[in-house]
Amino acid sequence: MNQSKPVGQSQNGSRRFVLEMIGFSDAEKNMLASTFRLTGRRDFCYVPPTAEDQRADIYLINADNAEALKSMQEHAPNVHSPAVMIGRDAVSVGWPFVQKPIHWMRLFEHLDELTQAALLERSRREQSADPDWDGQTYRRAIDKKTNEEAPPAYTPPRLNESVLVVDDSATVRAFMRIKLAPFHFDVDYAENGEQAIEMAQAKSYTCIFLDILMPGIDGYEVCKRIKGNSDTKQTAVVMLSSKGSMFDKFRGNWSGCDAYLSKPVPEDDLLATIARFLPSARE
Repeated sequence: MNQSKPVGQSQNGSRRFVLEMIGFSDAEKNMLASTFRLTGRRDFCYVPPTAEDQRADIYLINADNAEALKSMQEHAPNVHSPAVMIGRDAVSVGWPFVQKPIHWMRLFEHLDELTQAALLERSRREQSADPDWDGQTYRRAIDKKTNEEAPPAYTPPRLNESVLVVDDSATVRAFMRIKLAPFHFDVDYAENGEQAIEMAQAKSYTCIFLDILMPGIDGYEVCKRIKGNSDTKQTAVVMLSSKGSMFDKFRGNWSGCDAYLSKPVPEDDLLATIARFLPSARE
């Protein structure tokens, strides 16, 4: 992936692009849209259309759906309005393909690369002497020309929701630091349950990732105390454990946790879980 600064990157927020999902069920669209909320914390943000006739900047195509592949041909994606394919089996259509189950960071990277290329091409044409390019025309050939089209909008900067990672393992804390960094969360760390309870009472956290086996009181007891306190009970608690039996998950649910992830934590499960507890997603 090109690591250079994205074209048109805002210093104070994300650049927003409309992403149209083709060939997905309503349940799949809701799941995708929920996880795409995470991109609002990145330089490039991808949002679904807010109106049926809103032009898409990029397409997400269900490669397992024959009607979606037919619809893609009608939409005619190109360098100015490209596409990414998602499916079980790869298809040769000239666009990047992400296999199911979705690797979210890989999907984000493909979207960023294509959007970057589209912005570079737009910038090149704006600076050229092309008489057919006025800098305000729709990027797709099938769209009508208009002088009212504006460049992709910027979203205002989001407040950095705070996240607490509670684990006595330096390796796990480093893993979580790396995975959360691209989304600009305000992340704090605690090494034991007593410290976690004290920090949770002193600061408001959107989500607490809580190890179960720690020195002193265990994660189950920490979770019960957090959920039993009127000041902290609304905080989402995600249990992290190398124990993945049904009994362990039952104990986690009984203590009041909102989600349970088994170690080592799959990156995609981590991102999907975070998306569930963003204020915008919970609303």
